[in-house]
Amino acid sequence: MTLSLSSCNQKKENTANQELLKDDLKSLLTEPKHYVCYYTDEQIFIDGNLDKKVWQQAEWTDLFVDIEGDKKPFPSQNTKVKMLWDSTYLYVAAQLDEEHIWAYLENHDDIVYHDNDFEIFIDPDNDAKNYFEFEINAKKTVFDLFLPFPYRHSSFALHNWDFKGIKYAVQIDGTLNNGSDKDKKWTVEVAIPFTDLSFGLDNGKPDPDKLWRINFSRVHWDTKWENGKYVKLTDKNGKTLAEHNWVWSPVGVISMHMPERYGYLKFSTNKTGTVKEEFKLPETEKLKRILWAVFYREEVYFEKNKKYTSDIKELGNDLLSLFNSKEYKLSIITAETLFEGKLESLDGKTKMYITNEGTIKDLSSY
Repeated sequence: MTLSLSSCNQKKENTANQELLKDDLKSLLTEPKHYVCYYTDEQIFIDGNLDKKVWQQAEWTDLFVDIEGDKKPFPSQNTKVKMLWDSTYLYVAAQLDEEHIWAYLENHDDIVYHDNDFEIFIDPDNDAKNYFEFEINAKKTVFDLFLPFPYRHSSFALHNWDFKGIKYAVQIDGTLNNGSDKDKKWTVEVAIPFTDLSFGLDNGKPDPDKLWRINFSRVHWDTKWENGKYVKLTDKNGKTLAEHNWVWSPVGVISMHMPERYGYLKFSTNKTGTVKEEFKLPETEKLKRILWAVFYREEVYFEKNKKYTSDIKELGNDLLSLFNSKEYKLSIITAETLFEGKLESLDGKTKMYITNEGTIKDLSSY
């Protein structure tokens, strides 16, 4: 079976292919957003104030959208983020427009998303596992954790894991927990030490030639002011209405635990406010999306049939629309509870694999 990835007209071809795919793969194969993070040699004092000159030189991300993308309406409140880095920290600044700022949880590692909150997800080595999560509410209460694998693998989160040297602050333009007025926004400023994002003896400092994956989420609950407190709205049966999930780079489904769907973070050695660097997505990242398409469909197939399949046609005829070139061949080998998808160029130089654990191995030789 063969697959097409045209390097000269990728955007046009992706659009055509997307039209042939069912909704599940349309949303899950869209290219994630990207951000070029510039270097600063200016020490940033973390106080939640984003009017500092160094932040004025950094660019905002696009406004957040619904986690499912175009399937859902645009968020009712704007959210955006900036990033910078130096030899020690990754800096994140977020602005959350909010007419009613509230937060009640106040103990470290409370489940902060039960309040309105802001969240950061970081996969430093772009392997779709071993990632970090940081959540904060308007009271500056933090919930931080480390996840060896996404939850889809019946995994668990290390809730007792904490960032060691992180710095963070919140500023409120309005009044906290006061429903008698309208507020404007709250801002979050975070400095994350690279040593807190390291593995083994590595110092965690980024290699500008390697992409990280990162995403941001804002959980927002519909509420009313009642008896001196914000109360979550309920449906006619008294069940709390589902939260809104607004994100920078849309995932396609309601789950922030799909690291392969996070946005791309490119570290630039250029200083902020000087020379701009162009972002270019490596061809291997485009090929990975094809392997992930196989992974998603194999998971659905296994759920229905209690086994995996080596027949691509059984994964859906629409999936075959991606495989229409003589440049690559795709093959799948299976055992009852295991599978391995292999994508190989005909010249043998590109060779990539994905397993049922969602692990991608690139054995290409150039």
